[in-house]
Amino acid sequence: MKSVLSVLVGFAVMSMAGCGLLDDECASDAGEIRVASADGDFYIDKYEASRANATSATMGTGVTAACNMAATVPWGNVTYEDAKNACLDAGKRLCTREEWMAACGANYPYGSSYQKGVCNDGGTESSVSGGHSGCLTSSGIYDMSGNLREWVEGGILMGGGYLSGSTELTCNSGKTISDPLSYSPSQADGFRCCRDVSILP
Repeated sequence: MKSVLSVLVGFAVMSMAGCGLLDDECASDAGEIRVASADGDFYIDKYEASRANATSATMGTGVTAACNMAATVPWGNVTYEDAKNACLDAGKRLCTREEWMAACGANYPYGSSYQKGVCNDGGTESSVSGGHSGCLTSSGIYDMSGNLREWVEGGILMGGGYLSGSTELTCNSGKTISDPLSYSPSQADGFRCCRDVSILP
C-alpha cells in the first residue's frame, strides 16, 4: 500500500507535467500569483488560459491543457466543461467565484472607478494576454476585467468581456448560466485556472 507521502509526491509530479513544467507543453508558462482570502490562500494564473500552440495572431487548436502565457490570443469560445477539463489537464482547477473576486479586487482590478480603455472593453475582439498594460491587479494579475469573460465553478462567467459595458466589468459582476452544459459559448467566453496552495509549494 502506498504511503500518503508517495501519493502526494506522485500527484505533484503529475501536476507539474500537466502544467508543462516537465514536458514543456506550456514552454513559456508565466507562473501564478498567490492570493490571500478569508477562505484560505490559493494560486491563480497570471493570465487568461491559452492553448500551448497559441500565438499572438491565433488562439491555436486541438490542445486540451490550459497554459498561462503572455502575448498570446487567449482561449475563447470555450464551454464550461472544456474549461474545467483544461484546468484539470494542467494539474489545476477552475477558480471559485469567491477566489476570482478576491484576486480581482474591490471594484475594478486597476482601481475603484471605471476607466474606459484601460482594459480591453468596448472592442470587437480579444487582445493578446497582457496586451493592456494597465489592466492588472495590484498583485500583477492581468485581464480580469474585459478581454474575455471567465468561467468559474458553478457555471458563472466573471469580469465581462471585450463587448461589455462598465457595470459588467466590475470584479463582482458575474453572469450565471442556468444550464452550462447546453450553453453555446461566444468568442468572448474564456477562463483561467487556480490551484490549492497545499498541492505544490
